[in-house]
Amino acid sequence: MGKTFLRRLDKPILCIIIIFSILSILFIHSSEGIGQYGVQNFALKQGISYLLGFVLLLVVAYLDADQFERIAWPFYLLGLAAIMLLPLMPSSIAPSILGAKRWYSFPLLGSIQPSEFFKIALLLAVSRLAYKHNLVYLDRTVWTDFLLIGKILIVTIIPSLFVYQQPDTGMVVLYLAGSATVLFISGINKKILVAAVILPAAAVTFLMYIYFQHSSILFNQLIPMLKPHQQERILGWLAPEEYTDNAYQTKKAILAVGSGELKGSGIGNNKVYIPEKHTDFIFATIAEEGGFIAASVIIVLFFLLMSQMAIIGHRAETSFELYVCFGLMAMYCLQIFQNIGMTVGMMPVKGISLPLLSYGGSSLLSNMIFLGIILSIRKPYRKYMFEIK
Repeated sequence: MGKTFLRRLDKPILCIIIIFSILSILFIHSSEGIGQYGVQNFALKQGISYLLGFVLLLVVAYLDADQFERIAWPFYLLGLAAIMLLPLMPSSIAPSILGAKRWYSFPLLGSIQPSEFFKIALLLAVSRLAYKHNLVYLDRTVWTDFLLIGKILIVTIIPSLFVYQQPDTGMVVLYLAGSATVLFISGINKKILVAAVILPAAAVTFLMYIYFQHSSILFNQLIPMLKPHQQERILGWLAPEEYTDNAYQTKKAILAVGSGELKGSGIGNNKVYIPEKHTDFIFATIAEEGGFIAASVIIVLFFLLMSQMAIIGHRAETSFELYVCFGLMAMYCLQIFQNIGMTVGMMPVKGISLPLLSYGGSSLLSNMIFLGIILSIRKPYRKYMFEIK
């Protein structure tokens, strides 16, 4: 890769990724100091994943953004096949871990979670679908908008049903967030947008009314309709004092965050044990050891990363690139809000990692590929490819 290519990459995003890589390895290593982690070195594994991730990021960033549009559907079909075949595989290839069958296990390569990489495939496919639809239907009508909604629903709902059965509700929510964002910024009729906002808002308002005025209906009739693991998480969130076992992780996470106070206990001095603290609850370690200051720095870094994505999306040459940037922003914002929210008790516990910080090879590599696509969109490829030296 030439010096010209490297010079034209987005420096703020690269700096933020490097900072996150250092913090991720540092706090994962610190999390291993408490709890039953055995001989596994998760910090070392995360470091190796980051090295591989940076290679993938640069390779992807080197490509022309138009190439992602061309491979969108083949990538989507390949990812969909991987998700659909997962439940059919024997335990030697697709083991069940903690009641969930989400990973392929390969010698040397380790575990690969296809639903993580499918986030990329789905966003590219939905963005291309909306882009091509708007090129064909230049005269927008309510009918053409409903046609676009139908197309996006089909390509989103089918894989979501399979992922939901793994079970992985958190990933399904991310799929829906990315697709909905692409749909909303694609220019559909404002009346449809208003209806799309009012209906979920009305549902949330109704549930809040039931919770505060008729809680027995919520706890005795509505919540039992959910799957057992979903019931446990909702009950532990809404009534932690009554369902102490279900709220164990949340209560421990709140204790860890609160014990950090302003400046934290110092690196390596965390004392609160949380199961799987190095994965979904890494923010608790950061807040405990670095205090409010370190936690605030993490949030500011994420804000800067989202802001830079918005700037790149605003300057994109095509609406396809615009859709990809803002679709990824929506996924990231929801993922960050959910993860940090569940750590401080604002949201129910979900198996959603904190991007670029939580331990997990599939999650990290998929995020690095995503960011590589963003850097490819940022890079003025055509200009320097044909410029006269």
